[in-house]
Amino acid sequence: MGVSSSIQAQSFSAVSFNLRGDYEYSKLYMFDINDFYRNYNAYYAGVIPQPFDTLNPTVFSHPNLGASVRFASGDPVGFYTGLSMVYGRTSFDQQAKFQNNLITNTGFNVADWNLQIDAGLIFFRVLTLEGLVAARSRKTFMEIGYTYQDGSYSVGNEYDILGVYQASTTTLDWGLAAGLRLGRLYIPVSISFPTNMLSDDGLLTLTDFDETQVRWSDLPRDYQTWANDPVNMDLETGFVRAQSFQSMRINVGVEFAIFQRID
Repeated sequence: MGVSSSIQAQSFSAVSFNLRGDYEYSKLYMFDINDFYRNYNAYYAGVIPQPFDTLNPTVFSHPNLGASVRFASGDPVGFYTGLSMVYGRTSFDQQAKFQNNLITNTGFNVADWNLQIDAGLIFFRVLTLEGLVAARSRKTFMEIGYTYQDGSYSVGNEYDILGVYQASTTTLDWGLAAGLRLGRLYIPVSISFPTNMLSDDGLLTLTDFDETQVRWSDLPRDYQTWANDPVNMDLETGFVRAQSFQSMRINVGVEFAIFQRID
């Protein structure tokens, strides 16, 4: 009877299809955008009493929604794996106000697709410890426009810097995960770090570039040189890189099994 019970316990397996919601704490590694803000403020020093604030490193944090499939086998120590896909987005604005009440607006829209594979161990059918690999695709739009004294707003061609910029990044991330399996609920926590595998080495670039413009279509980090002496822009370091939107990420979520089979 003891042998039979042991065999039965070790034969435990479970598979589930889950709805997932999580919150992603996303921390930027690089601060090309803040270089742009600092240079912009310095260029207009003396006529810009309300300059741009620099971005907090965690401004890209946001909730995600999606689904997952998970499989467990073995007891008291067994194999555990999962595949999840989630989508999330966020938006925020920054403003600088001049002495003449002209306002420069910068508005961000960020959208993330995350596909993650976990694999590791499950203990006593409850606690999981895993390694993870994640493919993360992030699309970032930045709109720069003027709000005039009469309240009208423009992203037109009054000045070369105005317009809608776009950067796309795809990274292959690695990390660690843990979770609690409680009936139909699974509570996962993970941390992951970007690598340069699959990375986009492009720039934050105007989506509708007017080729009659004097300057480049990319957003400058070195705004003062861009405005005064564009011929001498450093092509390697003078512009905002798409790579600067990569993030370290911490995800805390809840999954609910809409289908679950336990053997």
